[in-house]
Amino acid sequence: MKEMNRIKEYISNWIRDGFSITEIKNMIKVKHPELGTSEVDSLLNSRLDLSPSYYLKQKVSQCDIIQDIAGDDMCYLLDPETKEVVKVKESKLTRLCSNKGEKARLLSQIYPAQFTYNPMEATRLYRTGLDWFYNTYQPPTWYEEIFYSNGKREVFQRIDMPEMYKTFFSHLVKDHEGSYAYVLSWLANAMRFRNYCVLTAIGSQGIGKGVLGEIMRLLVGEKNFHTSDTRLITKDFNKQFKNKRIVFCDEIQILKTEHVNKFKALINDMIEIEGKGENAVEAKNYASIYIASNNFDSIRLTDDDRRFSIIELTDEKLIHKMSTEEINNLIEPDNIKQLAEYLWHLPINKDAMKTPFKSSRTDEVRLAGLKDWEEWLFDDYSVDNADKTVELKNVSEAVEAEFGSKFKPSRRALKKLQEVYPKKFTLVYKTVESGKRAWYVKFPSIQENINE
Repeated sequence: MKEMNRIKEYISNWIRDGFSITEIKNMIKVKHPELGTSEVDSLLNSRLDLSPSYYLKQKVSQCDIIQDIAGDDMCYLLDPETKEVVKVKESKLTRLCSNKGEKARLLSQIYPAQFTYNPMEATRLYRTGLDWFYNTYQPPTWYEEIFYSNGKREVFQRIDMPEMYKTFFSHLVKDHEGSYAYVLSWLANAMRFRNYCVLTAIGSQGIGKGVLGEIMRLLVGEKNFHTSDTRLITKDFNKQFKNKRIVFCDEIQILKTEHVNKFKALINDMIEIEGKGENAVEAKNYASIYIASNNFDSIRLTDDDRRFSIIELTDEKLIHKMSTEEINNLIEPDNIKQLAEYLWHLPINKDAMKTPFKSSRTDEVRLAGLKDWEEWLFDDYSVDNADKTVELKNVSEAVEAEFGSKFKPSRRALKKLQEVYPKKFTLVYKTVESGKRAWYVKFPSIQENINE
C-alpha cells in the first residue's frame, strides 16, 4: 500500500509538471516494470481524475496560441500536427497557471496577430515584417495537405481531365468548343485567382446547371462557397460575399437599373460587406460569381456590359446523357481531386478572362430582357429615324400607336431605358425655332448601329 501511494505521488508530480500520458506511462514502466498495462492505466486514470485541467494544459503545450490583435481576449489554439483550431478565452488559460512566472511565460507565447482571409497565402500562421497574420481561410478537402505543408508540397499536375468530366462539360455546352474552353478556364481561374466576368448559364431545367454549382462547391470548399438568390440585390445586406471564393446566384433576376448597378458593384476588387445589425466594412473581394437560371428574361443586358459571360447550353436533360450513378460520381471527393489537379495547372490568359465571353445565347438573353415596345423602338423605329432628333412626345405617341396606351413611355421611362442602353438613343433638352424648350430623342446613324 505504501509503495502504491508513492507511485501515485510520482504520477501526480509528473502530471503537474506537464508530461504527456505516453511519457508518464514509460516512466512508470521504468520504475516499476512488474506492473501490468491495466494496472498502469488504472493508476494513471485515478490521478488524472484529480487533475481535470490536465488535457487542456496538454493541448496548450502543443499548440500555437493566437489572439486577434483587433479583437477580444479569445485565444485560438492551433495544433501544428492536426491543424485543429480550438477557441479558449485568455482568462481560462491563465487560470491554468500555478504562479505568476508560469502565467507570464504563457502570455509571452501568444501570437498577437491580424486575422485575415487570404486564400492566396498557403499557410495558417505567417509573418510579414514585424506583423503576424492568422489566415482564417479553410481550404477544400482536396487541397488541405498542400495548404498545410507551408510550401513543401505542390498540387499534382494531371495531364488529362477524367473522362466523366469531359462528358459532363461537353453535354452542358452542347459540344460548343468556345463555351467548353471558357467554362474550364473560368473554373481554373476561380480556384487560383478571381474572375471579373460572371459565368452565366441560362437554359432549360435539369440540364446540369445545378450539378456544375455542386462541382464548384467542392472545388473551392464548403466554407468558401455560398448559394444566393435575388435577395442579394434586393436587400441591403451582402454578408454572403464575406470570405468566399464562389457565390452561386441561383434563379436571380437582374432587371431594374438599380439592381444592375448594385450587382456590378459586387464584382469590384474591394467591396463593402454589411450584415444585419453590423457596420459596413470594406474588404478585399475574392469571390467569382456564377449565375444559373431557367429564364432567358432574368437579366437585363446593357449596351456597355463587360461582366456577363453567357455560354451556350444544351436543351437535353443530363439524366438522358449520364446515369444517376455517373452523375453522383461527378461530386465524389476522389474524382473532384482529379478534376482539381487538372484545372490547377490549366494555362490561363488572365487578361482575356477580363473580357466577357459571348455566344449566340448572349443575343437571345439581350432580346428576352427587352419589353416588346423597347425591342420595336431599337430595331424598327430607331432604324426608320436613324440620325434624326425626334421630339419625345412623338416617340411616345408612336409607341402608343403600335402597342396601345398602356405601353406609352413617359420621359422618366425613356430616361431609365437610356441609362441601361446608352448607345441606342440620347435624350436632349433644347430650344426649337418657336423658342419653346422641349425634350427630344436623338437616334444614332445606321453605321453607328452596325458598329455597336
